Amino acid sequence: STIDSMVVPALHRFIENIFIYEMRPWEALERSFGEDRHALEASPVFLCFTDMRAKVTVSRMLAYSNFAESRPWGLDMYCCEHCGGPSQNIRFNACRQKSYGNKWLQMKMKYYCQQCKVSKQAIPAPDWVNSCRSDSMYRVWYDWPLTHEQLASIGVRC
Repeated sequence: STIDSMVVPALHRFIENIFIYEMRPWEALERSFGEDRHALEASPVFLCFTDMRAKVTVSRMLAYSNFAESRPWGLDMYCCEHCGGPSQNIRFNACRQKSYGNKWLQMKMKYYCQQCKVSKQAIPAPDWVNSCRSDSMYRVWYDWPLTHEQLASIGVRC
């Protein structure tokens, strides 16, 4: 499988970062997968771990944002607000001027739904989508699973 050949090296680095370099789980995941664009393009990564210091269980998704591949802000489940069409039927593009560096997440998006022929402009990233470290442009994370309100904000009809 292609996914195996892309994901296994990053997974190996993740385990190495945890056990050899004694990194915290989320930092290890960001370093291992966040720096490997090919692994994240193949599949977003889910991590559930217990933060022993805060005594809380955390579950997050690490993803690669790619408008051209129908994954705005790493969300491959984005749907048309008008007809509910899936992201595969939508063309996503940056709206107006692109932002770079640590401000890239402020870039607004526009989309055109090929299913219902509706377009929408100047869509900001949801406030629950977080940018990874500043040197990991287009890498995002968000708590997982998404709530009904979060799903509704990206057009998913629950």
